[in-house]
Amino acid sequence: MSDNIRSQTIRDVSDTALWIAACRAQESEREDAVFKDRWARKLAGERGIEMVAEMPHSEDMAFAMVMRTVAIDRLVSSAIAQGVDTVLNLGVGLDTRPYRMELPSHLRWIEVDREPLLSYKSEILDAEEPVCRLQRISCDLADEECRGRLFRELVEETENALVITEGVIGYLTNDQAARLSQDLYAIPALRYWILDYSQGRRRRNRHVKDVARKIRDSAPWQFSMTDPIDFFRSHGWEIRQNIFILDQADRLGRPLPLTFPWSVLMVLFPRKIREIGNKTFGYAMLGKSVAAAGG
Repeated sequence: MSDNIRSQTIRDVSDTALWIAACRAQESEREDAVFKDRWARKLAGERGIEMVAEMPHSEDMAFAMVMRTVAIDRLVSSAIAQGVDTVLNLGVGLDTRPYRMELPSHLRWIEVDREPLLSYKSEILDAEEPVCRLQRISCDLADEECRGRLFRELVEETENALVITEGVIGYLTNDQAARLSQDLYAIPALRYWILDYSQGRRRRNRHVKDVARKIRDSAPWQFSMTDPIDFFRSHGWEIRQNIFILDQADRLGRPLPLTFPWSVLMVLFPRKIREIGNKTFGYAMLGKSVAAAGG
């Protein structure tokens, strides 16, 4: 295991994967869990659990992470139902979907992240069997040459691919996000793109700012576009499906934590706060126009 993984503080963006895995572990151990990830606690380790405890507003952040996990599960299943044969998960972190989801055995699933993180993950999951054809590729997404090689290989090996960037865009600069969006759009075989987003002037509420301050020196949130969907639409992407955070919570019967910024206001002004909340945080599957997808 690398020194980066053993460190007692978050030293770079890869380390946040331990935190997210710990959130999944805590959800999985609830009696009313909305998903079961039996690998999450082992992947998170003691340090990941400590991160959850040390993060400000940990209950609120865990709620948001659980909603994100379930929403993206739904979008992945939808894309596969539409014929996707390859999934490219960029900045995969310690995600376990190829192990815990019901996926076609013939599906090709490619996980991409930095080498130290992938090595750590492979070590932990060495004895486990994925449900589909799983491949891990080491690549720093900030390295455009490495990313270009990866995308060129994808063009040669598939005709109907999905890319996932869960929890990735926020750590990119606006320019980096634009280049990634344009590079993905240019791949003929890439039909769908799943991402999470926050938008509008309320997306940086006090709780979010407190967390951002906690990690700003090691894993700063840089993406600053107030309307990410419109930003990616300018590169040719269209919304195919859009899941909003509060709608997702309703489907699961999971109420907002009492400490959540909107919880009290939700009781007083339910319609208005729902509208604001749903406009602020969401999970989308993007696609290309029919003409672009066909050409």
